[in-house]
Amino acid sequence: MKLNTRQVTHAALLVALSIVFTRLVAVIMIGDFIRLSFGTIPIYMAGILFGPVVGGLVGGLADGIGFFVNSFGGVFVPHIFLASIMRGIIPALVIRAFGESGKNWALKVTAAIIATELVSGVLLTTLGVSWLNQLPFHVNLLRRLPVMPVQIVVYSTLTYMFTARLRYYVAAYQAGK
Repeated sequence: MKLNTRQVTHAALLVALSIVFTRLVAVIMIGDFIRLSFGTIPIYMAGILFGPVVGGLVGGLADGIGFFVNSFGGVFVPHIFLASIMRGIIPALVIRAFGESGKNWALKVTAAIIATELVSGVLLTTLGVSWLNQLPFHVNLLRRLPVMPVQIVVYSTLTYMFTARLRYYVAAYQAGK
């Protein structure tokens, strides 16, 4: 896949937004171990608007560069890095599977976020946190599961709001209009 200058610029902006939102715009939900991070929204948008390759690149670059900018005092966790990449890939694939037309866009975005969070949030991130804290998977999963519905609603709503209009702009540009 060959990217043009505008796509690279858009992807770079989404990487920067993800880094800033992850590091500065996050809400601690329960104790010190559950965060509602808005840094995932630009990654979802990259996948939905530009496809799985760009989405995966945005997720990987945002997590990788973000780690070097501010690691939150932790170590690099490959599971969480992979979760960030998948947050860019899975939404694009789910949207494509349902069809990219505007019909039922909110439902398509919600389905994409649910599928993504099942893989990235429930499985990969929980594995990463378990590995990092040296706790059993089920212990971390039980901590994280009650918050997942809130995260899915927030992520779906915001991603829908941002992509509902932007996708027409991206489609028009890619069509050469």
